[in-house]
Amino acid sequence: MATPPGLSTFRDPAFSLWQSAIHSTLKNHPVHSKSLPAGSGAGIAATADHHYMLAAVGAMEEIQAQHSDPPRVAVAPMSLGTMSECAKLASQIAWAELFDRTKVAGLKSQFNFGRCDLFWSECIAVYEAFLASRTAQPYRVHANINDFVLPCLPDTGKIAIVGDWGTGMSDAAALLQQIATYFQPQVLIHLGDVYYAGLPAEDESHFVSVIDQVWPQNPPLVFTLDGNHDRYAGDACGYYDMIAKLNRSVNLPQPNSYFGLRNNFWQFLAMDTGYHDTDPFTVSSNLTYLEQTEIDWHLDKIRNHAAGVDLSVNPRGARGTVVLSHHQLFSAIGVGANNAGDLLAINPKLAEALAPVFPSIACWLWGHEHDLCIYQPYSMGFDQPLPIGRCIGASAVPVYTSQKLPVPKLVTPPSEPGPPQLIPNTRLGANNGIFNHAYAIMTLQNADLAIDYYQIDSAATPASVPAPIAIPHRDKLTIPAITRAAGQTRVL
Repeated sequence: MATPPGLSTFRDPAFSLWQSAIHSTLKNHPVHSKSLPAGSGAGIAATADHHYMLAAVGAMEEIQAQHSDPPRVAVAPMSLGTMSECAKLASQIAWAELFDRTKVAGLKSQFNFGRCDLFWSECIAVYEAFLASRTAQPYRVHANINDFVLPCLPDTGKIAIVGDWGTGMSDAAALLQQIATYFQPQVLIHLGDVYYAGLPAEDESHFVSVIDQVWPQNPPLVFTLDGNHDRYAGDACGYYDMIAKLNRSVNLPQPNSYFGLRNNFWQFLAMDTGYHDTDPFTVSSNLTYLEQTEIDWHLDKIRNHAAGVDLSVNPRGARGTVVLSHHQLFSAIGVGANNAGDLLAINPKLAEALAPVFPSIACWLWGHEHDLCIYQPYSMGFDQPLPIGRCIGASAVPVYTSQKLPVPKLVTPPSEPGPPQLIPNTRLGANNGIFNHAYAIMTLQNADLAIDYYQIDSAATPASVPAPIAIPHRDKLTIPAITRAAGQTRVL
């Protein structure tokens, strides 16, 4: 079976936008576009294995190695002759545009007097236009504390959860086709990241159009969180325009980057953790956090969980809460660093923000890491258990088994003997040296909520979609024993 293309994505805006510029230029070029694989569509797969993209990726890896702390041994230069040197010089310009503007003029002088393909000049122009849009990040705040809540979930039905899915590649389409064929969900929730940089064309071709192809009729309701890759294009990002157009056929657009979905028994609260993960100078250490206004909004929804419940359907009047974010609450490989530069197992900013209502949260789901992580119970301190935590970020970006690194040394709470551990027998399988992709299916049955996890061969295509492979674990969530007295919520 064929393997997916050698896709590499870079977390910092300098190189995610640079990849966007190369991808866009190749797709729109009158000559080079003719060399793209037939039938590859508009997704990342169309350019991931193109010799220009491969040369640029090699250059990016070398530049990152030189600027890491401590510096790593540079990767071997690609054997592409002049193309390799031009790709490196163009990538150095992309790096300097963001990190050291004093070097841009000198690098451009070298480039202009060289003999590089004009294609790279076009890429630089596109990149600079993208970069100019990053002067500000859009963010919308509720005017009323009850804004951004949609009572649109069925009391009984299925919700599909995917993460880091927006590549536009054939394996991403195959995963979605499997979901549509075998589960027919009423709702699809994406935990964020449309690659490379959340540009409008990428949102359209790597996200919306793939959903339209899988569901040409009767699509599920679709919602998508704000990830770091959705932010790399700044003001030019397509995220807010895209969410305003979702679910147009039923006049139910996604209202904002943080929002709530409700039925009579459950509510799903989506965070915007991408807004504070756009700084290229804290790329490996950043601890994302929420705006205080957004924290207040989430606390209000959890404390006032019963608002609007139909008591004839749910006489108890209590809703359970599932929290959704792009970034991790906790992780076995680290969530960012403290002021001393030590990697942390738990993001204290997210944990402390919602700690007062943790007993009311049945589960917290996130993406960001390109993996499926079904964690064992973990705590932030003695008698301070964290909610059930699950990472569902392995829905499209290929991860090679050779990329799996040892677990780093993490700062862990005194209540825990070490980093978070996976529940046994829940690791993803692999084929041809590439880990499988994964997703989750939630089954709503009034007060009962079950989550099942599935994996699919990352080499699957829409023309040959296999049956789902179930992960041998099921989460059964129950609504916490909550009562309301004197206008306050109390967890029993």
